Amino acid sequence: MFLMLGALMLPLQPGQVSASSGAGLDLRVQLDLQTGILRGHGIIRPKVIEGTNLDIFLHPAMEIHAVQLNNNPVDYRFENGRLRLNLGMTGIGSDVIISLRYSGRFHDPVPMSLFTMDNPGFGVSATITEQGVFFQGQSGWFPRLASQDLPITLEISAPLGILAVTSGRLLEHVESDGKSISRWQVDQLGRGMPLSAGRYIHRRLETDTVPVFTYFFPDNDHLSEVYLQASARHLALYEELHGPYPFDHFAVVENFFPSGFGMPSYTLLGSAILRLPFIPEISLRHEIAHCWWGNGVYVDYSQGNWSEGLTTYVADYLAQEEQSEAAAREYRVRILRDYALLAAGASDIPVASFLSRSDPATQVIGYGKSMFLLHMIRQRLGDEAFWDALRAFYTEWLFSAATWQDMFAAFQDQGWDAQERKTFTRQWLQDSGAPVLHLEDVQVAPSSQGWQVSGVLAQQKPFFDVHVPLRLETTKNDQTMEVALHGAAVPFVFQSPHRPTRLHVDPDHHVFRLLASEEIPPTVNSVRGAADLTVVQSDDLAHVPDDLIRGFTASLNQPKARIITEREAQKQTLKTSNLLFFGFPRSGRLQEMLYAPHKYDLGRNKNGPSFKAHPEAGTMDTIFLVLPHAGHADGIIALFSPARDLDTDAIADTARRIRHYGKDSYLGFLKGENKLRGTWPAPESPLIMDLAG
Repeated sequence: MFLMLGALMLPLQPGQVSASSGAGLDLRVQLDLQTGILRGHGIIRPKVIEGTNLDIFLHPAMEIHAVQLNNNPVDYRFENGRLRLNLGMTGIGSDVIISLRYSGRFHDPVPMSLFTMDNPGFGVSATITEQGVFFQGQSGWFPRLASQDLPITLEISAPLGILAVTSGRLLEHVESDGKSISRWQVDQLGRGMPLSAGRYIHRRLETDTVPVFTYFFPDNDHLSEVYLQASARHLALYEELHGPYPFDHFAVVENFFPSGFGMPSYTLLGSAILRLPFIPEISLRHEIAHCWWGNGVYVDYSQGNWSEGLTTYVADYLAQEEQSEAAAREYRVRILRDYALLAAGASDIPVASFLSRSDPATQVIGYGKSMFLLHMIRQRLGDEAFWDALRAFYTEWLFSAATWQDMFAAFQDQGWDAQERKTFTRQWLQDSGAPVLHLEDVQVAPSSQGWQVSGVLAQQKPFFDVHVPLRLETTKNDQTMEVALHGAAVPFVFQSPHRPTRLHVDPDHHVFRLLASEEIPPTVNSVRGAADLTVVQSDDLAHVPDDLIRGFTASLNQPKARIITEREAQKQTLKTSNLLFFGFPRSGRLQEMLYAPHKYDLGRNKNGPSFKAHPEAGTMDTIFLVLPHAGHADGIIALFSPARDLDTDAIADTARRIRHYGKDSYLGFLKGENKLRGTWPAPESPLIMDLAG
């Protein structure tokens, strides 16, 4: 290998890496996909050096081959990823040039399991395979000075047909001497410099502001135009909403293993994810919004990670709001249900403690609850002030690290009350939990003005300061008011000339609160949040291997679920409050447990459940549904029911998809494609009171 290094790692020549004046890094990298080796040669021109030592960070697995200072050997020590150069008095206050040669072999295992599709690339730092190359921005594949970030002129050499992508400005992709050469200029390091490479087809679309690229493998190249056009639309939207796009281009890059990463100036999506029909309009929009929030304005993690909540709000939520008021309301309801099922209680954490998602609870807090808090601030400020504040926040903090409080300061500048901001910070960021609301002493009486409705809006401890909308429905029209709830309770009074019919507390779900169990129908997320889940493997699916069932339960956030056979289940009394049948049971006694309330309009035959309102369900090869447990008030019983003649691969293919339908109560699939989905009706909320009687 050393002979090879000597032959391949020649000194940089003019034109091979663009020369630049002043401080900077000229870096040439060679990628060997067969051996997994990266070889690098960097010419470093630091800014003025003020001490006798200079620290450079590289991946700890790198091997240092040569270090020179002004063309002369220099003393150095490389330990735990820190390369310390002893410059002596040579470089203090003067211009110096450091030459560095290094190499490393990278084979981080990439997860390819069918049941790890929820951003399974999380945790992969650096890997080189024959299928492709992936390096996280902070993985240490390039030399980075400890005390200063330098502009980088980068040349990446790879086997013919392998194009390399990073954050920065594309100079060119060319072929030379039987190699593919990718040249980039990177002036803004911020969150590091990620690197992706593969056998890509490169497409380009010019927009009014910046070009849009795709780097797709040949099998998915037919999707390029869809992604180019969708990217252009999303970029235009956020430029109008937030301000100018902060990078030279935006690219959608295909990854060789399942992933969903947002990098500065590009997103990295796994091949299977690219083919999902909703990605261009939903997930891609989310990743593009990250170019403003997280990759444009950085996160100061000392107060938690605000970027996921804000990005979710301006991407996922705003898309629903653009669709309709009803869709936006349903999205808010879904967040509240997810919080109640997956995060409330022992798994709850303060928003300020969220750094990144590691399980369903942290995802609900960092994405869902954080998003909802921003929605409540918008309700207080109004649209114009809210969006103006975000534009000012973006302008002030672009390419700098900001906290929640830096964002809140922008809202205060637009009129948010300082005391309200202080209280909001304490109860919504620094503390966990959510208000639990209820009605007390509601009275309806005739009055001189027609009718009077009075009552008390109360809450359990811990008390929150919160503004709660109330709506009174009457025989002719509706009335609304907002009450400021501080402490245990607050009285309210409606006067109406028309007979009252119903009273609603927070009818459109604008307040983040803990829902009552009556407000939550059983869904896939009920399984994900269930305690002590027991899985009963049907006799009809006795041939299915344990690792498939275990992978399925792990994908549903139930890696420790107890798995028993149908025969074992018949021999004992199933006292558990949460059950999942893996396959429709043969036993009549177990079938009887799959009880559905009358309003679900669900029947049952010898082969499984039948949907009276959806006769097309009978043509599907797999049904999944979640029902309330008739024997336990807060329990659930779920059923994953593939056709008896379905092979194991087809069962696994459908099973891995279930987790992506968290809000749904029932699902139908045919050949792995979802054909039926829906949510059971929820019982009446205790915050809706019928006054007609």
